[in-house]
Amino acid sequence: MGANDRWTVDFYDMVEGVPHDPHEEFLWFGDLHERAARNGARQGTPILNSPTGHADPRVNLFFRTGSMAGASVKTMRRYAYSLAVWLTFLHVFGRRWDEATPGDVEAYKDWRITDVRNDERVKGTSFDTDRAALNCFYTWAGPRYRTINPVPSVPRQAHASLKPSGLVDRDRKPLARNGRDPLRPAGSRQRQVKWLLLSGYEQWRNIGLRGYGFDGLRRPGWRGYNEDRDVAFVDGLYGTGLRLQEWASVLDVELSFGVKGRYLRAWLAAACTKGAPDEGRYYRIPRLPVSQVLHRCLIGVDEALAKRPHDVCPRRDAAAAGTRSRRPD
Repeated sequence: MGANDRWTVDFYDMVEGVPHDPHEEFLWFGDLHERAARNGARQGTPILNSPTGHADPRVNLFFRTGSMAGASVKTMRRYAYSLAVWLTFLHVFGRRWDEATPGDVEAYKDWRITDVRNDERVKGTSFDTDRAALNCFYTWAGPRYRTINPVPSVPRQAHASLKPSGLVDRDRKPLARNGRDPLRPAGSRQRQVKWLLLSGYEQWRNIGLRGYGFDGLRRPGWRGYNEDRDVAFVDGLYGTGLRLQEWASVLDVELSFGVKGRYLRAWLAAACTKGAPDEGRYYRIPRLPVSQVLHRCLIGVDEALAKRPHDVCPRRDAAAAGTRSRRPD
């Protein structure tokens, strides 16, 4: 399949400047960024284009209204690429997305996971994201455009059973055992909350990031170039309970150094939280990650000073002469 036979994905860029000399026929658009914002677009909102180069306004409206309008950019990107692959599959067989049937979705699942003619097969976990994207899209499009949802889904039973339930869905088809969705791949993960005790986490950290073995000794030849940085990051991630993207967005100036207490209070900006709410929120962070971040900041200062010429780096000259005091751990 050539590149011209695929649906493509682009994204709104609200930062890129508009050309100073736009074509005369486009002047009536006015301010392009303001126009896009009025239509519900924001930085990173996807735009899907068909193989003919035309955009289906119904498909693109999905990312600017409803639940997707407040979704994270990462979620929108995943769903956009999943929809693009699905629309390309339908295009090959000459079908529109609003004509799709459950049989088309079953064929799509087989092609996506098991068909040897597909050189870009994926695992069950990846298809589970495709399935969620399609279900979300058709659930949104159904009442708006009077289309059916072709994604097979069944309600979960209240209690598990070792025998077939004997129940049927609205189409008089028997429910799978324990109410399992027939479209969900067998290898897909289910959303289950699992607790990781501190002892288990520390063992994972020491072995994976600090070069220790199960015997508690460093492995020979270990070179942890970014060991302090990585350990500070994962300790903060574990200690705060923040999401990966949330903790990665925190700056050192946002942490409270020198404040007493085991768990320090810090502020997470609204733009960094999932779903982009109107206001941010406070969170608690253990003292150890804060100390590690401070330690990394001091190392960064030392590295920056070490790169300066000798005639403008009195701290390094003093350290070389043995007059610099030892920094506390």
